[in-house]
Amino acid sequence: MSTIVRSPDQSGAKNFVTNELRYSVMVKGSLFNDDFPEGLPLRIVNISEGGLMAVIPYGVRVYSAVSIGLRNLPPVEAHVAWCRTDRIGVAFDEKIDLDLFFGRTSSSMKSEPLIRKLNG
Repeated sequence: MSTIVRSPDQSGAKNFVTNELRYSVMVKGSLFNDDFPEGLPLRIVNISEGGLMAVIPYGVRVYSAVSIGLRNLPPVEAHVAWCRTDRIGVAFDEKIDLDLFFGRTSSSMKSEPLIRKLNG
């Protein structure tokens, strides 16, 4: 387990314990639900296998079902865990493959070595 320091704008304890490794990112995505069928732009600031935190232009209903559009992945079904002013926490219904999200080849997909000998 790792200890993560919450951002200053979040209320509650300064530290919390999680089993998931979170990555700080600056990536664009989209949120789709009944209120925003055309998609709501997101700026994802951290992501883990089980969810993400993003900056959004409008608030959304907590516990509502959503679909998240992420690069390198098909749409991910999720629900809104929390929403505060311009930030949102989303919990994925199923864990995602972060190797695919980051564009890395997962070990099960490797078919040839990444480095090959030239001229030989």
